[in-house]
Amino acid sequence: MADASAARSLPAHAELRDRLVRAEGPRVPVLPALRTLLPGGLRPGSVVGLDGSGAASLGVALVAGASADGSAQTLSGAHTVSGIHAGGSVHAGGSVHEGSSVHAVGHTDAAGGANGWCAVVGVPEFGVLAACGMGADPRRLLLVDDPAERWPDVVAALVEAVSLVLVRPPERPAPSAVRRLTALARKHGSVLTLMGPATRTWPGLRLKLAVTESEWEGLGDGHGVLGGRRAHVVVQGHDAPGAGRRQWLWLPNAAGQVEPAEAPRARASGRPVLEVVPTPRVS
Repeated sequence: MADASAARSLPAHAELRDRLVRAEGPRVPVLPALRTLLPGGLRPGSVVGLDGSGAASLGVALVAGASADGSAQTLSGAHTVSGIHAGGSVHAGGSVHEGSSVHAVGHTDAAGGANGWCAVVGVPEFGVLAACGMGADPRRLLLVDDPAERWPDVVAALVEAVSLVLVRPPERPAPSAVRRLTALARKHGSVLTLMGPATRTWPGLRLKLAVTESEWEGLGDGHGVLGGRRAHVVVQGHDAPGAGRRQWLWLPNAAGQVEPAEAPRARASGRPVLEVVPTPRVS
């Protein structure tokens, strides 16, 4: 009887999960179209990998979701970017730099966790306009185009201060850098989001998002205008056990936004499919 009484007193699995989520702090929000794939948002302090031909667009969408719902906080630069530039805070409309590689799109004074701030490191082609079209607040974006060999120090400084850091590490980052950054992200509640080949070897990924199929809409038989990309996104990992979750999305649609999409219909024979091809080298 005592065992039965104790069993009844134990919280249900869902209740226990909710308690743990509340204990670790608020989730980092995602765009509404991604909430089926990432219910509740991204777990603070986790490492997330992006893979497939649409990894860059997934990164833009995650940055848009994390910064769109952030509160109007400012970010103290004294401790968060002291490893990037000499002194001071990041001021409204200003920039900080080593050379000219580090830019504050907006202004900041609040530290870490789910504060609505995002940083992008080592991704010079990151689409700021695309992110804004998806709902990102450009006042809460920090861009570090080319950190070179100092990328671990730059990321370490940023994970102490922002909700999400999107970074493209070298193909084979040093194990010491991997351990350091994973531990710092966990400590400060920042979501460390990886792009590039390092995603496949980085240990301890909490989630992996991959575009497994995609096609652009809008072109007919050699004519027309691109209207949007339909992408099949698969999420796997600790927060998506078993076979994971999968969904077709417009990434983006004709208006530049992310929204659910129907699976594409089978094409009639003879209709060409738009594919990405490499640019030929001129010898």
